[in-house]
Amino acid sequence: MTVVHVVSHTHWDREWYLPAGRLRQRLIALVDELIDAPPRGGASFLLDGQAVVVEDYLDVRPERSAALAALLTSGTLEAGPWFVLADELISGGEALVRNLIAGRRTLHSLGAASPAVLYCPDSFGHPAMLPALACGFGCAVVIVWRGYGGARWPAGDAVWWVAPDGERVLLHHLSRSGYELGANLPADAHASHDRWVVIHGELIPRNTTGVTLLLNGADHHARQEGLDESLMALTHSARPDNIQPSSLAAFADDALRAAAAPGTALPEVRGELRDSYGYAWTLQGTLATRAAQKRRNAQIERTLVRDAEPWVAFAVHYGASTISRKQVMDSAWRALLLCHPHDTLCGCSTDEVARAMDARLDDAGVQALGIRVDALADLIGHRADLARETPAAWRPVVVVRNSAARPREGVALLKLTTFLADVPIGIGSASPSTPPAASRVARAMPGVAVVQVLSRAVEHERTESPRHYPDDDLVSASHVAAWVDEVPAYGIRCFDQRTARMRPIPNPARIEGNSATNGRIMVQVDDEGRVEFRDFQSGRSTSHLLQWESLADAGDLYTPAPRGVALVPVFRGSHAINRGPVRAALEMRWSFHSGRERLLVRTRLIVDANAPWLQIHIEGDNATTNHRLRLGIRTDVAGPVVVADAMFGPVERRPLAVPPEDARIEQPPPTAPLHRYVSLFGSERGATLFSDGLAEYEATDNGTVLVTMLRAVGELSRPALSERPSHAGWPTSTPEAQSPGPFAARLALMFHGGRGPRTTDEIERASDDILLPLRGETLRSALALPGPVPGVELRGEGLAFSAAKQSEDGEWLVLRCVNLLNEQRGGAWYLAAPVERAQLARLDETPVAPLVTDGATVAFIAPARGIVTILVR
Repeated sequence: MTVVHVVSHTHWDREWYLPAGRLRQRLIALVDELIDAPPRGGASFLLDGQAVVVEDYLDVRPERSAALAALLTSGTLEAGPWFVLADELISGGEALVRNLIAGRRTLHSLGAASPAVLYCPDSFGHPAMLPALACGFGCAVVIVWRGYGGARWPAGDAVWWVAPDGERVLLHHLSRSGYELGANLPADAHASHDRWVVIHGELIPRNTTGVTLLLNGADHHARQEGLDESLMALTHSARPDNIQPSSLAAFADDALRAAAAPGTALPEVRGELRDSYGYAWTLQGTLATRAAQKRRNAQIERTLVRDAEPWVAFAVHYGASTISRKQVMDSAWRALLLCHPHDTLCGCSTDEVARAMDARLDDAGVQALGIRVDALADLIGHRADLARETPAAWRPVVVVRNSAARPREGVALLKLTTFLADVPIGIGSASPSTPPAASRVARAMPGVAVVQVLSRAVEHERTESPRHYPDDDLVSASHVAAWVDEVPAYGIRCFDQRTARMRPIPNPARIEGNSATNGRIMVQVDDEGRVEFRDFQSGRSTSHLLQWESLADAGDLYTPAPRGVALVPVFRGSHAINRGPVRAALEMRWSFHSGRERLLVRTRLIVDANAPWLQIHIEGDNATTNHRLRLGIRTDVAGPVVVADAMFGPVERRPLAVPPEDARIEQPPPTAPLHRYVSLFGSERGATLFSDGLAEYEATDNGTVLVTMLRAVGELSRPALSERPSHAGWPTSTPEAQSPGPFAARLALMFHGGRGPRTTDEIERASDDILLPLRGETLRSALALPGPVPGVELRGEGLAFSAAKQSEDGEWLVLRCVNLLNEQRGGAWYLAAPVERAQLARLDETPVAPLVTDGATVAFIAPARGIVTILVR
């Protein structure tokens, strides 16, 4: 006898083929009905494992908050633990942690809690570290559908899924029909019998624990009418199997007990779940859909995690601010998390949904910038109101921040502003005037060896104050590359802009003919547009470094369908745009034409002083349709082992070997998710390509990494694709997904040694230096020159900074790192003030064990591939 837990549910795509506002109207009717006539007899209704639907409902029905809270508290309704059902392969690890924290916060505000189940019914694949994430939030069971199943996995519906750090969860895998198998159960006895034959065929032969799950519902479905009668009929049809109206929590408890029972031996699986070919659609082709949005998402996510949250946390922890900005930080995260539902972030939704995502990204980005400005002002002791009242005392300083947990010196990207003219605002302010010309900036400052101007413009700059109108000035704004002396680990250093000093810098960058070099590396462009890259330290080189690929794409927003060459690139020449000594850069120009189809691209090859990597910046303008453009970066590592950055640490990836019979309903693309970098390793050498946010790459056997710049298609779902013969969504025209207009990317290439702890550490440090360089701006209204402001430093080979934030209860500073190595490592956090208490904690900030502290130092042991979260105060 198999116990079949029947759980009524709705799968709620918050926005998809309709925008969120329209689907919310249906949600209100659904929840109203549940409150008016709740499930009975131990049954529940599952609101899709996400708490955002609760917020969406209460935004319109706040008067029903108490009634909804009572049902959630009793378990009659279930929601969470997620805030939104995110795409797990595109979101970063810290974003998924904030997602679960936000879901918990929403439910706790109503006095409720979620089932201890990480419910992931429709995500397009799952990261290798998801079991660690689940365990970090007290979830011992994970339920998935896509990405797992078929001939290359164990045959049953339950396995132990083990993360790289050794954490394991019970993985329950849904049937081929996924969360829709039990939708619209019939009440008629004969129809119920026939339906049970189908259900039995999908559930029972795969069952390995004697306990299984039948989900009664589907996309945007309200609770089934007459469900009691239908369940009674199914109970008779299913005998001797036991049909049990249930809840997700009850199923998980029952299944976990059965799996852990003596004599039960379930297989173990490890790694990413990105292969359900022949079983269910995996939908791995969305990684380059609406590519510019994915890039913006990654950039804003990086800003929140690395360049906003830590400054807020340090300001409170070190007593620089008496105001906690945690709620403001939560608001910024909420705006970004609302972009993360899989149909939204994956881009497989209507143009209205994409425009709504753009607005949320704008909102999240503006909030992140404001949070950073305010927190940095707290940390350096700047009083905006006092400064606004004493403009004669202004002393311009350059505030340089280091968003890495180690001291750094070197190239900093700065925006320096100098006063040109006051701009009166208001009645009587009109007077004809000619804007002054941009002035030159000082060539150097104390602590800054060289300042090299990259661009200059005249801009308006407002000096804000909480108690005054802004002061608007015309300023000369210069974007510069500067060589800066050491800035404290995750800290700030300020420089006086008005004083000059010059001194040599190591390995200055320069232009030599048609090449850019710094003595460590060199890039050269010939008259035909061929690019050669050399690493002088290792003696390695690669010719034909850049290779454009332009193909017609007959696919849709779910699935690429490349169909042969679309446009041929024509090299239009190159010239030097920056000549050193801090930055040397060559710009190449390309055009792609075919009839009325047009695409223009500028590629900048950038060599910075003393840097061992080449930066490749791309800016283009797209006027093509049904087209995929990729840039191939050729390395000298043939037949490589491919290791790609992913959630909480890199994973090794091999091409999927899917037989033809399993590729009939969907063919696997050769592409994979791209986070910060992908590395190619040979026996003694390696190369890493870094990306600032584009989400798709393909690694070839000849050592080329192809990165998708854009994929222009105009339909949500097309029928009869050879890559996927059936519709994956509702047919809808999406002309804005043709991605007209500007597109951009920032990549970097570094040669290094073979795979090992030292190289792993080198790649992680380079990732910070490339994606989070030293940055700064002029604070013209400073009243003094602030001293250095240290934050926190992380020491330990192979340990990567992950987060520094305020705890949910506001009582602790949360410090998190990840051990990237397959062996245990000792590490330590060094703070700028003595630590009173420190505790090891779970990802959800639940304390686990006290840690011994030594003054301002907190030492710890990081397990192999482990995530280490520490609370300090």
